[in-house]
Amino acid sequence: MGEMYRPLRHSGCRIWDDLTFKGYRSLVLENEKLLIHLLLDKGSEPIRWLHKPTDTDFIWIWHNGLGVPHSLYDDYQVSYIGGWQEMFPEVSYTSEYRGGAVHRGEAAITPWDYRIIRDDPEEIRVLLINQIRSLPFRIEKLFILTSGSETVRIEETVRNLSPSTALEANWGHHLAYGPPFLGEDSYISFTEGAKICHPVTGESWDWPVMRKGGTETDLSVMPADGTERDLLYIATTDCKYRLTSPARDVSLEVRWDGSVWPYLWYWQNFRAEMNAPFFGCDYNIGLEMFNVPPKLTLGEAAERGLALVVPPNGTVSSWLEFEACRPQAD
Repeated sequence: MGEMYRPLRHSGCRIWDDLTFKGYRSLVLENEKLLIHLLLDKGSEPIRWLHKPTDTDFIWIWHNGLGVPHSLYDDYQVSYIGGWQEMFPEVSYTSEYRGGAVHRGEAAITPWDYRIIRDDPEEIRVLLINQIRSLPFRIEKLFILTSGSETVRIEETVRNLSPSTALEANWGHHLAYGPPFLGEDSYISFTEGAKICHPVTGESWDWPVMRKGGTETDLSVMPADGTERDLLYIATTDCKYRLTSPARDVSLEVRWDGSVWPYLWYWQNFRAEMNAPFFGCDYNIGLEMFNVPPKLTLGEAAERGLALVVPPNGTVSSWLEFEACRPQAD
């Protein structure tokens, strides 16, 4: 619950808390350039990430939209609304691990608490907290926004609350993009040296052209409706990418800690999937940083030595940055 008498501001950095939106506790972070609306009761995921100078919302909402909370919608896929989610302690499928069930994206469907760390016109800092149930982990996520900035920094720490048992986890961010930001004129940029990797065949190609079956495909540009694409991952040289919308005259650059999240999944969904869950309704992509390649369960990742290992009473920390910017000149 927010502080009853905390001063409110209408300029510089500001925090709007103690809010409810469609039945979800909410938190709004704002400065002169950005407005970010987080659904605390739904994984703290953003329902708006508005870039004010171009009136562009980077958050894509899928065809079903956002419904009110209901016990029927209690798993990741059924409650999915598009947008961006924190995935922990399992990222691929709900699975069995050390005698118990670990749920896909448990952190994305459960409520988060928050603490206001700093609140002044020059900078705001809000700490979000989730103590998950399937494993004794606590996630702490610090949002940092400064006056006049188009960049949001997120600093995260995962804490193992067991005093005697080392625990493994899969972790990352499921970042999906679609209209109104993403369109068929949009394109993706990586620093030179990035590689396209196929997780099933083991093939790889220099970004942006995939050469398969005698066909060359430029993966940096968006294709026509109905185009079928495999789930791939990108090996970057510097753990950043830029997604540009010429129609809206804005780019979003995303940077992250590659020592924790070395695999960038590239999900491509161009109204070609005619069965559940999309039924040909949605045109979107995902550029998602994880500790594992697609689509290992926690048990499989642990067997291959790819899962995160957090010692008893220990921590693993990481960071992520989002920057809205003008498109670069060709």
